[in-house]
Amino acid sequence: MNATKLSFHVASSNDTIYVRAIGICSMKNAPVLDAFLARSRDDGARTICIDLSEVTGMDSTFMGLMVGHSHDYTEIGGRLVVVRPSDKSLALLQLLGLTEILPVLVCSECPAATFIPLTDDPGFSQAQRADLIRRAHQSLAGLNEANRTKFEPFLKALEQDLAKRPLG
Repeated sequence: MNATKLSFHVASSNDTIYVRAIGICSMKNAPVLDAFLARSRDDGARTICIDLSEVTGMDSTFMGLMVGHSHDYTEIGGRLVVVRPSDKSLALLQLLGLTEILPVLVCSECPAATFIPLTDDPGFSQAQRADLIRRAHQSLAGLNEANRTKFEPFLKALEQDLAKRPLG
């Protein structure tokens, strides 16, 4: 993987994980972040701060992934927080209703930390990627009626596709 193309850099402090998202956050790189956030939760992280200041675009899969992990962290007494969103990122979050459930902090800087590139590719199969996309869009559809209407046809088609193949 080319270092200039990396989408996520991470740092940690105690039980807090900082994720700096860079460039376009999409279904292509969502599995890397999904696996990292799940592993971090299992390893004791309780707060996730996702810095969107360097994001140039994000798709619904990435936004749904944040909603799903927000629910997962809330269940264990933790939280997922969006920090430093660009105007474009904030507008996208508002469009789908994420700002209603995710804390959004517009601060000038993240804590001084050494960020390292997140390169652990979980090696998802096509079926596992499709399942991640399904889960992300179910999270978005569950936020409000507008999202449900918007994503219902997509989810129905995806469910039909997933039913045709095993998850392994």
